[in-house]
Amino acid sequence: MRSLTKRRDFELVFKEGVTSASKYLVMYAKPNELSFNRLGLSVSKKVGKAVTRNRIKRLLREAMRKPLHGVTLNYDFIIVARRSSVEGKLDDFIQVIKRFLSKLYCEKNSYITDKTI
Repeated sequence: MRSLTKRRDFELVFKEGVTSASKYLVMYAKPNELSFNRLGLSVSKKVGKAVTRNRIKRLLREAMRKPLHGVTLNYDFIIVARRSSVEGKLDDFIQVIKRFLSKLYCEKNSYITDKTI
């Protein structure tokens, strides 16, 4: 998985993407024209000091890597950490991400089915 870095890419995902919110995270996803997934992270200073924010970013990258290991959906993902994410553990993040990915996968398949009918 590669990083989503450009402001324009972030804006497109926020504007046109699918969204889901949980206690710890707000997630956005939008299909891209690339042959790989990209991940953008947003962890505000409101979450904590630099050490805390960097820890959360590491956990989120790992939580995203595990469910997507060997799977290429060709999506841009953005994860926005909420203040309560400080209390979250890796397993909590993985559970939230899996739920979002299953929702996204169902929507993607229903969209494909609607287009083929």
